[in-house]
Amino acid sequence: MNSRSIGKLVSINHKGIIAEMYSSSGNYVNTTDGVRFVGEVGSYVSIYDIGRTIIGEIVGVDEKSLIINQPYGKPNSSRQLLINLIGEIENGKFNFGVSKMPLIFSEVNLISESDLKTMLEVADDEETVDAGLTRAKLLPLGKSVIFSDYAVKVNIDRFFGFHFSIFGNTGAGKSNTVATIIQTIFQKENYAAKGAKFVIIDSNGEYSQALSKLHTINPNIASKNLVVAEDESIENSLTLPVWALSTDDWAILLHASEKTQVPILKRAIDIARNFFDPNSSDNDIKNHILASALIGIFNSSDSSPSKRDKIVSVLSTFSTSEINLNIAVNGVITLRETVKLDFGHMPNHEAAMSFLQPFIRTDVADSILSSKLVTYSMQEFYEAVKFATLYEGSVSSQRVQEYTSTLITRLQSLQDGIQGQILAKTNFSTVDDYIHSLLGENQIVNVDISSLDDSSAEVVSKVLAKLLLDHLKRKDIKADMPINFIIEEAHRFVRNESNYGVLGYNIFERIAKEGRKFGLLLGICSQRPSELSKTVVSQCSNFIIHRVQNPDDLHYTSKMVPYVNQGIIERLTYLQTGHALVFGSAINLPTLTKFAQANPTPDSDNAKISEKWYIE
Repeated sequence: MNSRSIGKLVSINHKGIIAEMYSSSGNYVNTTDGVRFVGEVGSYVSIYDIGRTIIGEIVGVDEKSLIINQPYGKPNSSRQLLINLIGEIENGKFNFGVSKMPLIFSEVNLISESDLKTMLEVADDEETVDAGLTRAKLLPLGKSVIFSDYAVKVNIDRFFGFHFSIFGNTGAGKSNTVATIIQTIFQKENYAAKGAKFVIIDSNGEYSQALSKLHTINPNIASKNLVVAEDESIENSLTLPVWALSTDDWAILLHASEKTQVPILKRAIDIARNFFDPNSSDNDIKNHILASALIGIFNSSDSSPSKRDKIVSVLSTFSTSEINLNIAVNGVITLRETVKLDFGHMPNHEAAMSFLQPFIRTDVADSILSSKLVTYSMQEFYEAVKFATLYEGSVSSQRVQEYTSTLITRLQSLQDGIQGQILAKTNFSTVDDYIHSLLGENQIVNVDISSLDDSSAEVVSKVLAKLLLDHLKRKDIKADMPINFIIEEAHRFVRNESNYGVLGYNIFERIAKEGRKFGLLLGICSQRPSELSKTVVSQCSNFIIHRVQNPDDLHYTSKMVPYVNQGIIERLTYLQTGHALVFGSAINLPTLTKFAQANPTPDSDNAKISEKWYIE
């Protein structure tokens, strides 16, 4: 028996093993590594075997009564340790999981400092590159709660090279954790993280304060804070290219019904791409759309003044060299003159219809669809939606206008509101130019969407994610510029939904499955993990879980998260603020971690109720 030996195994099964402590073991012992507490729940023990060292965690302590069958014998008791085997050290390397169970009566020892360093992987956190300069390999997240002398470190490649999740109740410390991690990443000055790219969807406007001093501390690092503002002249106001929005994005923004209104939106995008493409010289498709829509207006049951107003409105925005208000329809009068009113009627409308009929073709229906991105403004898209309504009414049902009246009203309201300031034509002609402008030389781009409603915020986050993924997929070298896309309050956007919209996919689930190959990595922060997409959570390789008390969230976490057992789940309900369990592929074993206070802190403090209530 050595100075570290505290007991022996007395029961072994696949649910766990039980060790009985020696009667001579006190509450702590002096070792060459210092004072060590004995039998502390959450601490580690080692069991030596031939060629390996088995590592276990104490998950419970019990008392066993000993009955002495002797005259005048006094009752006695011994302590029993319930141990969960978590891994083994072989050839100086820790491996999660145990290849075979230890033998009965094997000695149980307090873990040594060398074994602890191997487990926590706290050595060799930097590698020498050249001229004595070093590159970081491990990133310290905080201090071990059980072993306060040791920093909890994660492998940078295995943590930030994969998707990760941060869960916890409100007030448990999620925002501080994110801020601390980012501040720690950018503290290193030589071989600084200048190649890093973080895009943060700041749902509550918390991170601008926490990121404000990064450039002062490390001049190599630059960050950009974008805000949603009604005044578009503000230098750091967020704008999104309206022409990059998909049918799904518009459907979310406008609450479009799938059967009647979504097809109009899709047709409007096709019309906008056909008519606003400055490089398009083929007018056959444009003329077909114009002629079909105008003949439909002539044949509608609207009054003549209403017909005239619609035709003039359409041709004022959408026209070609062959069909416009000033073109002669029969060599005598212009198209504008055919819609002139005479005592409430249009006497020359038949001449206009005869002129338009030859432009209608039966072989261009599929050609109307356009996948080419063309730049256009919010007002131009609004006109395209109205035009699409007229066109669809001419080829299908005149009642289309009834079905889409609320859609157009919502679009007009959207255009007049703050969303109309965000969605703009921009000064860029391609998505790549927009992304280069967005990221620039910045390592961090914080997008403050706290002033947006849920549907608008969802569209902003989804559109940005889609633009980034498309940009990275076009790169010649895969994952050449990795981007970590962190989403705060992710349950608002990365929802567990069965309806994937008209395009048949959810962009965040697509990124979760494909993004790693192209260098787009998700960071999901949420207080309601049970409301998150199961696909996204299942693709996360690393987890930081703060206090979680909701039974649904606990059950969901136990089912969806790897490396987690019931003991870990039970621990989550009573964690202190700022404490979290860190586990996953980037760290050797689940570790209870105390995160340092970010400096500056994120703007997420609770309201000072007593100060606000009791005033002079």
